[in-house]
Amino acid sequence: MFPVTHDQLYEIGKAGMDYQGTCSDSSAIFSVDNLPILQSLTDALEGRHLLVTGGTGFFGRWLLALFQTLQSRGTKFEVTVVSRDPERFLMHWPTFRGCRWLHWVANDVRLIPSSLSIDLVVHAAADTSAVGQRDSLELFDIITEGARRVCKLAVECGARRVLLIGSGAQYGLIPAGLPVTEDFLGGCDSTYAGNAYAEAKRAQEVIGSIYAKDYGLDVIMARCFAFSGPGLPLDGHFAIGNFVRDALYADAIVLNSSGQAMRSYLHGADLAGWLLTLLLHGESGQAYNVGSDHAISIADLAHLVAARIAPYKPVCILGQANTSDRSFYVPDISRARGLGLDVWTTLDASIDSMAHWGRGF
Repeated sequence: MFPVTHDQLYEIGKAGMDYQGTCSDSSAIFSVDNLPILQSLTDALEGRHLLVTGGTGFFGRWLLALFQTLQSRGTKFEVTVVSRDPERFLMHWPTFRGCRWLHWVANDVRLIPSSLSIDLVVHAAADTSAVGQRDSLELFDIITEGARRVCKLAVECGARRVLLIGSGAQYGLIPAGLPVTEDFLGGCDSTYAGNAYAEAKRAQEVIGSIYAKDYGLDVIMARCFAFSGPGLPLDGHFAIGNFVRDALYADAIVLNSSGQAMRSYLHGADLAGWLLTLLLHGESGQAYNVGSDHAISIADLAHLVAARIAPYKPVCILGQANTSDRSFYVPDISRARGLGLDVWTTLDASIDSMAHWGRGF
């Protein structure tokens, strides 16, 4: 059994708090110092003003870590983050309270005011949690109406470029064996309400393309796959987070599936570097896969987590092997590599950092 309650595990997974409820210093855990592209980002961001939606989730937390590092290196730029509840975020991460370069807008992404002066936009607002996806219509509206509002705002404010954060789920069922390229024409089953998230992300790209055509806005699309690292919920619907939790606090690492599904994982620091590079240097009108192309089965991932964190604990696979339930979710990242991007953090190192963070540092 867990030595902490379900609610405490949720808070650990969401905010990186220690078990007494006080926030620990996380600067080393959320380090981006080893990214080889820091200088190119420094040069391109000087004097800019960025708008970030979805800036308090996993993606946003790593982007803020990258912004903070660039600021510490002497780069001068401003960031405005749109969040429904910035105070809750700042309670968990007080290191960002009082930063002169960081501004907050407490609002729904669909209601962002037009009084901002911005140059660049990262639009990542969408609740990917299981709870957030229970109301399919609301989720669809947040994604599509939010994308339209952000693009309209960019035009009104004279912003130069917009990065729309999409998902690999847009591809629908990916054939097993080869990582999927951006030119793959597969799609979701539009008759299934459970595809609301993926279909909304597809519609988001259409909205961006319309604004690019009608208003000359530079719109870049990122199709994001699976990720790892500190900040990923340890009590959600992310397999790697649950495995780390089990390795730290349970008697065994448990898979309810057969473990045959294939995934790949990009570390949060790499993710932040990729997203900012795509915003600054990506080709307008182009979609880019964002993720690792190093495939691993879920069963092998569970064993790897056990080996890194708790080699004395068993791995229990409860699901039965079935060739009909195989799934493959791995991107081809050749297009991103053309911009100098790569998988810089090993999965081993990412798992180690998740364990360190999950222990409360």
